[in-house]
Amino acid sequence: MNDMSQQTQLFTTKLGITYAEFFDGIRPAIQRVSVTVEGSGPDAVLELKQADTDETLRWHAVDLRLVPDQARDDDFIFANGDDNPARLIIRDYDALKEIFTAIPHVRAVRGHSSFPRLMAMMGGAMIAFAAILFGLIPFMADRGAEMIPPTAEAQMGASVFEQIYPAMGAYECTDPAGQAALDRMEARLTRDLDLPYPITARVVTEPSINATALPGGHVTFHLGLIEVAESPEEVAAVFAHEIGHVAHPDGTRAVLRSMGSFGVIGLVYGDFLGASAMAAVSQQLLNSSYSRAAEERADAYAQDLLVASGISPAALTVFFERLQNSGDVAELGIFQHFSTHPELADRIAASAAAVGPAVAGPPILTAEEWAALQNICQENATPTASTQPGFTPSAAPSKG
Repeated sequence: MNDMSQQTQLFTTKLGITYAEFFDGIRPAIQRVSVTVEGSGPDAVLELKQADTDETLRWHAVDLRLVPDQARDDDFIFANGDDNPARLIIRDYDALKEIFTAIPHVRAVRGHSSFPRLMAMMGGAMIAFAAILFGLIPFMADRGAEMIPPTAEAQMGASVFEQIYPAMGAYECTDPAGQAALDRMEARLTRDLDLPYPITARVVTEPSINATALPGGHVTFHLGLIEVAESPEEVAAVFAHEIGHVAHPDGTRAVLRSMGSFGVIGLVYGDFLGASAMAAVSQQLLNSSYSRAAEERADAYAQDLLVASGISPAALTVFFERLQNSGDVAELGIFQHFSTHPELADRIAASAAAVGPAVAGPPILTAEEWAALQNICQENATPTASTQPGFTPSAAPSKG
């Protein structure tokens, strides 16, 4: 036996006692295999023999691929071709040395680097996520707002109201005289309107300067807005703006969009129960404006409604100008859109231009009614179980 034959035999014998880990790409189990090499160069064959079954696999050198390990650098992973899922893991240094001596030109698996693929997948996922969040959900919300029956929309608004305000610690003010004044203001503004549902107007003990138009005609004034207003016409102007949102179910669209958006985000972050999503919906409704188009539409609607009701539309302009000049714009809540956009001056000017000829009409409220509305959250309300006298928890049945 010549020296070359003896070296090959020793090489084969050495590899024959080297064991490696084998994954067949089908079963989630490690299989022990012995490794030997027949021949060298392009014609070499890597022979894998299973320790338990004696089944033998033959991997040809031309098909052998090296798969970089993403987790550790002290072992080598081999594959039989670019598409074969089976993997051979060898950690023995001497065995690896002999394999690379016999088969020095082992190519890497094509496209083995996961980073570009991962970035491409992440990019695609982000594009899909954005398309759902900013395209599909708004589209579905707009269509859904048109399809929801008025009774279901009113129930949705009541449900959202009951979830928002108790969480804030706010209570519905129930002073009869104050509520009667608010109802009279509502009757004056809506007497010639054909709305799909009646307006449910309330005041709650929330100090922010805010008002909300929830689905189904639920209009809620925060006490802070009532306190900062200097005339009932200013409150009526805000009321007309909110009725504009009711007439074009902006509140329903906002709820559907928010629930859809936060529902998707909740799924992404594992919030399958939607608890944080609902909390985020509430915060969104209270602290964000509607879309710019919806706000401008509500502006125009309010101007026409105020004129039709014999009230100067300048009341809304005066209200926001005074808030802007006093530095209270940071507390505008849902009206933050007016203060944070550079078009504020243009919108104030547009409202002032809509005044036209002098509007002749009786005051929206008498002095006594205005005083009652300003004191709607005082102690002379109906006693309740609440620890705050004069306030009814907003979970109580809403007034029609």
